[in-house]
Amino acid sequence: MTRRDVIAAIEDCERKGMFDMHVDPIPEEIIIPVTQDYHYPNKRTFWEKLKFGVQKIFIVKPFTVYQNKARYKLKVIGRENLKGLGAAVLTCNHVDKFDCLAVKYGARGHRTFVVAAPFNNMKGFLGEMMRAGNMLPMNTTVHGTASFNKMVEEVLTVKKDFLLIYPEASMWWHYKKPRPYKDGAFYLAAKYNVPVVPHFLTYRKSGKKDAEGIDIPYYTLHILPPDISKKRTL
Repeated sequence: MTRRDVIAAIEDCERKGMFDMHVDPIPEEIIIPVTQDYHYPNKRTFWEKLKFGVQKIFIVKPFTVYQNKARYKLKVIGRENLKGLGAAVLTCNHVDKFDCLAVKYGARGHRTFVVAAPFNNMKGFLGEMMRAGNMLPMNTTVHGTASFNKMVEEVLTVKKDFLLIYPEASMWWHYKKPRPYKDGAFYLAAKYNVPVVPHFLTYRKSGKKDAEGIDIPYYTLHILPPDISKKRTL
């Protein structure tokens, strides 16, 4: 799909009130199914950990810095709201295939795992880098879902890291307004008694356009104060 096709699909879904539709699907032929055999980070072998560790240091982290400084010209507002936090669920609007890198950059100093739909587990270089970058694709099998849930529990209770979840449940390219949220991120925060830290991406004019003549914006990441209430109920 072209960018204009994607924008037209977003506008059509908006008119119909279908705010969680995937308007820019990934071709099935490049997707690796996420089954019960998938190795989440807590199940990786020594050699897998070594491989992904090297990829993270020499490829993922430099690309994250490049993407945020050169491509997004990212400004982060409210980073002080992360000070002193242990485990937390982060939420953000999903407006770009690489916007998790903006959230990760804002949260630098904290390790951030990213919950993703199973179709993001792709073949090739990009899929490999997403796995190296702490992507946690949701599983498509009963036993695999148990492994996914165990990994989420470990992130929030043992590792005490950040867990990024996109509660809008789909990516809408450069959409400017918030969409209705699903309950999953807030359910997990309540289940493991950790705060939710809302994030939101807005745009600044860059004066640049892509090959289709569409504006390419710069990004501003807003980090809001966390919910640090001591008691939550499911």
